[in-house]
Amino acid sequence: MTSAFFGLQMALELPRGDQLRDRLSEVVRELRGSTSVPTQRTSWTRASALLVEAIPTARLATWDLIREAAEAEYEDWASGLEAMALWPLADFGADGRYVLVSVIMLVTADSTADQTLGDVCDIPERDWLRRSTYQKLASAPPMLNFTHVLCSGMYLAPRPDLVGFSHAALTGEGFEYLDPVQD
Repeated sequence: MTSAFFGLQMALELPRGDQLRDRLSEVVRELRGSTSVPTQRTSWTRASALLVEAIPTARLATWDLIREAAEAEYEDWASGLEAMALWPLADFGADGRYVLVSVIMLVTADSTADQTLGDVCDIPERDWLRRSTYQKLASAPPMLNFTHVLCSGMYLAPRPDLVGFSHAALTGEGFEYLDPVQD
C-alpha cells in the first residue's frame, strides 16, 4: 500500500512547571490510547488545539510532507523520537527551557486525508518558516478522515518533569534541520 507522511516538529519555550507543557503531556498519553476513529478524532482535535495555543512559544521548527518512501520516513521519525526518551539528561543541555513536540502521521496515498494534507501543505516557499504556517499545520490533524490514517503519533521530549532542552542543544549537532520560526 502506498502512503504519504506528514511530520511537524517544534521547539517550544515552555519551562518545567508550565501548565501548557503538562497539558501537552496529557494529550500525548491520551493519543496513545486512542485506537478507534472517533477517539482519534477527539484526541487529535484536543492535541491540535493545544499545539495552536503553543505556537507563540515556538522558537525553532520543521515540517514535511513526503509521498516517496513515506513508510520509511515515518519509521525513521518514530524510532528517533522513541530513542530520545532514553537519552541521558546531559544530552538535553543545562538549564533548558524548551520541549520538542513532534507530530507524525502516515496516511493512505490518494485518499481524502492525503488530499487534505496536500492542500494544507501547499504553502509558498517564502512562507514555509512563518509562525502562521506552523499554526496552519498544527490545525491539520482534526481535518483528516481518520479511516485513511494508517498510524499517527505525538511525542514530547523531554518528559515534563525534566528541565528541558537548552537552546544550545537544539541549535547544535543532531538538530541542524530545525529552523528559526519567523513572525
